[in-house]
Amino acid sequence: MKVTATTNMFVLGAASGGGVQWGTIIVTIATFAILLLLLKKFAWGPLKEVMDKRERDINKDIDDAEQAKLNAQKLEAQNKQTLKETQEEVHKILEESKIQARKQHEEIIHEANIRANGMIETAQNEINSEKERALADINNQVSELSVLIASKVLQKEISEKDQKELVEKYIKEAGDK
Repeated sequence: MKVTATTNMFVLGAASGGGVQWGTIIVTIATFAILLLLLKKFAWGPLKEVMDKRERDINKDIDDAEQAKLNAQKLEAQNKQTLKETQEEVHKILEESKIQARKQHEEIIHEANIRANGMIETAQNEINSEKERALADINNQVSELSVLIASKVLQKEISEKDQKELVEKYIKEAGDK
């Protein structure tokens, strides 16, 4: 019941019709003004500074993020360009390698042809020298046959005409071989 009595007293005091109490109003306004000044000095000033700092930090973070985004886009463009250049360079190297391989292939074939031609020429030279040796041997044999014929002719008497015919016959036979 004690709580009820205190509550009644406040309600009855507020309901008393004694008119406007200017002193209470002035004290209340003065107290409110002092409270506002104290709040402004000790609460709103530091609170506003904290809020302003927070706003500046957020704006700075946004600007940094935008700058980072621009840098990332720039790096992406550079990376794409580098990749493109690298791909072009790889393509160029492959083409040069193909050309170099073709050149080496042609050089190898050319060298093989030169060697083959050299071997053919060497073989032909050997054949020619063998042919010349064979002809020389045949000529020697013809000479020996001529001497033999001559000795037989001397043993027999043959006319000069017959002797020429025999020599020409043997030379012709030796030349055909």
